[in-house]
Amino acid sequence: MLRQLYVQMILGIVAGTIVGHVWPAVGVGLGPLGIAFIKTMRMMVPPILFCTIVDGIVLHGGALRTGSTIARALIIFLAITILALLAGTTVASLMRPGAGLSLPPVPVNLDLHRQLAAAPINGPGEFLLRMVPETFFSAFTAGDVLPVLFIAGLVGFGLVRIGPAGEPIAKGLRALTKLQFAIFGFLVRIAPVGAFGAIAYTVGTYGIGFIGSLGMLVGTLALACLTVIAVLLIVVRAVTGLSPFRLLRYLADELLIVAGTSSSEVVLPRLMTKLEALGASPAVVGLVVPLGYTLNLAGTAVYLVVATLFLSEALGIAMPPDRLALYLIVMLATSKTAAGVTGSGFSALLLTLSLLPDVPVGAAAMLIAVDRILSTMRALTSGLANISASLLIARWDGAAIRLVRPPPTPLSEE
Repeated sequence: MLRQLYVQMILGIVAGTIVGHVWPAVGVGLGPLGIAFIKTMRMMVPPILFCTIVDGIVLHGGALRTGSTIARALIIFLAITILALLAGTTVASLMRPGAGLSLPPVPVNLDLHRQLAAAPINGPGEFLLRMVPETFFSAFTAGDVLPVLFIAGLVGFGLVRIGPAGEPIAKGLRALTKLQFAIFGFLVRIAPVGAFGAIAYTVGTYGIGFIGSLGMLVGTLALACLTVIAVLLIVVRAVTGLSPFRLLRYLADELLIVAGTSSSEVVLPRLMTKLEALGASPAVVGLVVPLGYTLNLAGTAVYLVVATLFLSEALGIAMPPDRLALYLIVMLATSKTAAGVTGSGFSALLLTLSLLPDVPVGAAAMLIAVDRILSTMRALTSGLANISASLLIARWDGAAIRLVRPPPTPLSEE
């Protein structure tokens, strides 16, 4: 039983909570464990994204089929984002998490947060500039997803253009992908240690008591995220026939890793392998999943609207329907400015508040105390949204989706 990853993750989370509560100074000192694990996993993400996107384009065999898959993905992504914004607005309006709230001073410590937070993108011009790297190889060292997507698209269509001459390169990239997946399998063994350090730091820094004072915000976001997840799983059931409970059990290890690390990136290779085992073609998975890490952040969309309404209520700032509608339109864009990594949702919130003057940007500091918890909800929701989108697009592409025994990984081998 103890060899099962999900059991180890649960033990790590519980142990981190106990250590952070009983020995706060020790818990704070354990923070680098969580950051080190996430950074270790993230260093593998750019080459994996590059290889899988290139392979997906080559397997599609041309711009027409690739464009068709991307167009379908964009339609599904937009629908999911709209669902997330509406769910967040509805739940936050009903629960009113910030009404009458009296908050104690926040012990703001941005040092560890800044190490993982993604820089926001200010407008379409900066989006374009961020997408184009300084050099071909700098796309893999800058720590940004957008340049990798750009370079991968160029290489993929280039290989299709040169035809048989590019086959050795394509085969080499597939072999490199398998090697990277194997390395991920080794690294993910330390996920319980990373979860232990991350949870111990959060509880040790802010304490269970202060985190509890923001419990209404946490509960509101949790209910809104659960609403989005429930709707998506019901749609997946209707389209593919997969039982929501069996699907969640099938993905239990990956979801627990996301919950413990607050990052959906760390399960990228395992997730892609399992989606292919369900029946989704490698061509679809290789395009849709990487794109979803930038364009299908449903958890961030829910968080933006819930956090904004919470801050406006806590500060006594009126948010009439017409102004709220403007915020939702802005959030439709700003929710796409973050990658699927820890801290990116908070960066997107700062960008949203800076674009509209109603809620002071500095007020967001009070959310840092529970950002680890909120980040976990964002990551889980975005991860399940990406899974749902991939399955829906695979079924749209004609694939027969069925639940099978998970493929073997280094963690499951006896």
